Amino acid sequence: MSTQEIVLFSTSMLAIINPLAAAVLFVSLAGKFDKSVQRRMANQSALAVLTLLLVFAWLGNSILGLMGLTTPMLQAAGGLILLTYGLRMVSVEDVKLTQAEKASAGQVTEEHWKALAVVPLAIPGTVGAGAITTVIIQASTFNTARDLLVISGVSLGMSLIMWLTFHSAGPIARRLGPIGTNIITRVMGILVTATAFGLLGKGVGGLLPGLLK
Repeated sequence: MSTQEIVLFSTSMLAIINPLAAAVLFVSLAGKFDKSVQRRMANQSALAVLTLLLVFAWLGNSILGLMGLTTPMLQAAGGLILLTYGLRMVSVEDVKLTQAEKASAGQVTEEHWKALAVVPLAIPGTVGAGAITTVIIQASTFNTARDLLVISGVSLGMSLIMWLTFHSAGPIARRLGPIGTNIITRVMGILVTATAFGLLGKGVGGLLPGLLK
């Protein structure tokens, strides 16, 4: 990979991952927990992002070929998952806990917050069908050991950016306040829902090309 190709891949991944949208999603999911749980969720999510990107960089083509999956299938499935969470972000009346629930928020089971840290925060909230497809295409186009190491380095950089983003999401939300956070959450929910329809449309169009005629 040339320097220009590395820069193009890095900027494309950054745009697709969209740290701002991921930060809002993190606040909407983790804001109900205490700070210690939020820190652990941030670490867990960033680690999950790195693991996912590395797995798809090194094994993506083999996994998809073994399972008989195609890019349209990824787009359709990712679109459905994003649609579910996008609608939830728009329609939920209150993402905060009641006072009684806040008192026991620190007692949330480890399995619960760890599950949220991976799904939907890491996938598809951060590493969605677009990011997965981009990594797989890049790894199949530039498949030497050196190129895969470069792709892995970019993946590590994206994970570090997301780690910083997740850890900064709380202070950002506190500055915005409950009203500002809720407004941004709902606006981003609309954007996530629109993105979901776009992915779903591409996936269905790829699976059933006759519908586009």
